[in-house]
Amino acid sequence: MYYFDVTDILIYVEKETSVSGIQRVSFEVIRRMVARLGPENVKLSYWDRGSREYVALASDFVQDMDEFSADDLSAVFFGKKARPVRDAAPTLMRYRNNPLKYWFHHKVCSYQAARGNERHFAKLGSSIAEWEAFKARRTPSEAGRQAIELQRSKVIETAQSGDQLVILGATWGIDGLQPALQRLKEDRGLEIYQLVHDLIPIITPEHIAGDFSGEFYRWLRASMGYCDRFLANSQNTARDLQRFMDEVAQHCPIDVVPLAQKFDVVHSNRVNDPARPFESRLSSLRGLKHSTVNLTKTPYVLVVGTMESRKNIWSLAQAWQRLAQDPGLNVPKLVFAGKPGWYNDDFKDLMAATGNLGGWVQFAERPSDTELGFLYENCLFTATVSFYEGWGLPIGESLSFGKTAVVARNSSMPEVGGDMVEYCDAHSIDSIYKACHRLIANPEHRRALEQKISETTLRTWDDVADDVEAVLPGNHP
Repeated sequence: MYYFDVTDILIYVEKETSVSGIQRVSFEVIRRMVARLGPENVKLSYWDRGSREYVALASDFVQDMDEFSADDLSAVFFGKKARPVRDAAPTLMRYRNNPLKYWFHHKVCSYQAARGNERHFAKLGSSIAEWEAFKARRTPSEAGRQAIELQRSKVIETAQSGDQLVILGATWGIDGLQPALQRLKEDRGLEIYQLVHDLIPIITPEHIAGDFSGEFYRWLRASMGYCDRFLANSQNTARDLQRFMDEVAQHCPIDVVPLAQKFDVVHSNRVNDPARPFESRLSSLRGLKHSTVNLTKTPYVLVVGTMESRKNIWSLAQAWQRLAQDPGLNVPKLVFAGKPGWYNDDFKDLMAATGNLGGWVQFAERPSDTELGFLYENCLFTATVSFYEGWGLPIGESLSFGKTAVVARNSSMPEVGGDMVEYCDAHSIDSIYKACHRLIANPEHRRALEQKISETTLRTWDDVADDVEAVLPGNHP
């Protein structure tokens, strides 16, 4: 039997509805492994913090999920939607954090739908059909929840020696989980595999709040006691992990499983393409907030990810301020898409003091998958100038949409960008400025990189699943 741990995904969907990088990685791999190994051979396991037990469920429902859905997962495991207010109707996303306004506008939309007032929904970038489809969604019945409870099994009672437990998520800092894994190793003989996404908390602790760095160090060291193998998501992460093992004088085999560069995207949102049929151009705006559409009305460069100090966004903004002062340059806007993160005060202070650099900087906070795809599709290029990354999913997402990027030449990021992006030194504002200037001022160079992207076979999630399958027993020395 193969167990795939989903503990961190369940903790995530309790408080979020947008997709995070690590949770997306876990879902994409697990979905493919269920299909390859067969649902009868795969269970989804997790640490139940309420019962303080490590339990498992059947995995067959994963095959019906086309994408990561916090709602679907929350319904299966908790019998309810993920954060009902945040899971707002497509026309009411702006009110998702204000329950009173959300309730009022929900009533208005219900009334307008009953009247058949399509114009009301068109103004909101939606339709009556989309509204009714949202309202029709249901969570499992009480009987369904009871059935789910009956399906749960305690892994400590059902696992057999030689069964495999694969942990793809970030499980450090979860109270009680590591002792449970140690017991499974000792009492049931499970073989445990852990994917390490990065060692950022101890590589760049200056960018990590609280005692998270200490927690991570203790977690990683303790995991050496029960893990049979480690998977690293990049060659760079493997080097960092080997250095850690050497330092603590504990060693386990490390297999490198690079993540995907290519993501499943549908190129249907390029609204500014005059060659597209009228109906198609109109349909590309459905389900989008007006504020998101407004961001794309003039050329822009996209920055995707949590807005925190490690992402080096203060330096990027400084470089943009210089670009905006170049009288001979047709400068695009700089659009940040993500949520606020740690140690972001200097960036926020700069934005407040300069009026978002006089309007050159704009924000799309917590965009949905649809909105994020729309932003990728319509940008000139993207920028990822982090001080350090474990992989760099936004770089791959950019390549998937055929867009090049300005990328910092450090850690794992060159493994993702290859020769398809423009590199810079994250520690030099001048270097960031020059890299961005080149892509803005030289469209031919930008198009040449885009042509290179189109001619390159990008790494897919199926390739990732191939590598995960290869390290399972019987496939490695």
